[in-house]
Amino acid sequence: MSTQFPLKEKSTQYGYGLLALLILFCFRVGAQALQRWAPVNFLPPFKNWHSGALPYELLLVSQFIIIAICVTLVVRFFKNGIFPNRKTGQIYLLIGIVYFSVMLFRMTAGLTFARDHVWFGAIIPTLFHLVLAAFVLLMGHFHYKFGAK
Repeated sequence: MSTQFPLKEKSTQYGYGLLALLILFCFRVGAQALQRWAPVNFLPPFKNWHSGALPYELLLVSQFIIIAICVTLVVRFFKNGIFPNRKTGQIYLLIGIVYFSVMLFRMTAGLTFARDHVWFGAIIPTLFHLVLAAFVLLMGHFHYKFGAK
């Protein structure tokens, strides 16, 4: 039982990091919805939040699914229901690195040579894709670092 306590402590620490990233993503979803249905002056307009890659209604449904999955994972981290697995960590890290790299390229392109392109020029959505990529990377780091070798 004493071997579980340090893992519980680490799991909770990672849980706080994941929760912070989840809160950022929820802010994005909420701010975008607000600008769609009840625009306010202190946030960028809806067109800045939406790249147009998906119809907004489909995007919103997919965002709620992502939030539900992330909430489930964060709760499990706080309840110590995550059992680290090194192989799972490698998979998460690989996916996270590819995802983060693609979104970093997208942002760089959108700020430089492709700023007029709708998808590349959508900076706010790209920022929040980086947030989701960071979530995947943090999950991967936990699994890889604490999983049995």
